[in-house]
Amino acid sequence: MSGVGVHLKLFSKSSNRIAVTAIFFCVGACAAAAQMPTKDVPAPASTRDSEKTPTNLAAIESDLRHESELHPESAPILYKLGLVLRQENKAKESLQTYTQAAQLQKPNAEQLRSVALDYVLLEDYDDAVHWLQIAVSFDPENTDVLYSLGRCLYSQNKYPEAAEMFLRVLKIKPDHLKAEENLGLIYDFASQPEKAEIAFRKAAMWAGDESTDEWPFLDLGGFLLDQNRAAEAAPFLRRAATIATKCTTCHEKLGRALVATGDLSGGLKELEAAALLDPKNPKMHFQLGLAYRAAGNLEKSRAEFALSQSLYGEHSQD
Repeated sequence: MSGVGVHLKLFSKSSNRIAVTAIFFCVGACAAAAQMPTKDVPAPASTRDSEKTPTNLAAIESDLRHESELHPESAPILYKLGLVLRQENKAKESLQTYTQAAQLQKPNAEQLRSVALDYVLLEDYDDAVHWLQIAVSFDPENTDVLYSLGRCLYSQNKYPEAAEMFLRVLKIKPDHLKAEENLGLIYDFASQPEKAEIAFRKAAMWAGDESTDEWPFLDLGGFLLDQNRAAEAAPFLRRAATIATKCTTCHEKLGRALVATGDLSGGLKELEAAALLDPKNPKMHFQLGLAYRAAGNLEKSRAEFALSQSLYGEHSQD
């Protein structure tokens, strides 16, 4: 690396993106700003695909913009503002703000992770992976960064590389629920059901009785349902549907499991709830049609099948 530093782009080379600016990783440039502390910049939490965020983001953004006007050379304030803008799904504004901050002070691994998550919002996984790999080089033991890199690689269908990241997370933090859960998804996709079930059961067990996250139970229940083990799947799917009452997939899978175990009334109730939550989804109406047919209600069954076919036709024209 030369003394003038490495030029790193925050915006994609795509013609439809905002023009590029630069982050400078240089010793001596902006020396005064480089001495500003970064520990007060909030570190993003590690969740499945996103983080828990404050409810008053607009007010926080307004306060930070005011602070930035008073202290235009404060990199920590700009890094905080970049984070809040991302949490508001203002990815392009966030990237512009991070660029300003980085011209004043070199970003740390967590800040680069936030930059990468902006690119996730923009569905630019190549750039997201690029920045996460740099972040890993800064802090190889940072489980949040490793986990996010694994998720991005997973989204690119790079399953072996994603599994490597999740295993690295688990080596550092053996009880990392989300890494174990995502590892189960990869094993399932790779047709390794024994390993997948072990991983899914670990994640559900670690989630515990007080969990407010439906995914460990939905993933395990869905896996068992796909393995034709509906009776085993039902309790986990019921737990998922109880936690996330507006989760269409939770109700749909629970409904299918109940129908498969002979609880037609319970299954119909769940499948009807799923169809109400997502009325334009042809799959929900198809599954409801199957349940009505199993219950002997052929008139409703035909109506749901017809609606499902019509919706599939609409989707094929989109």
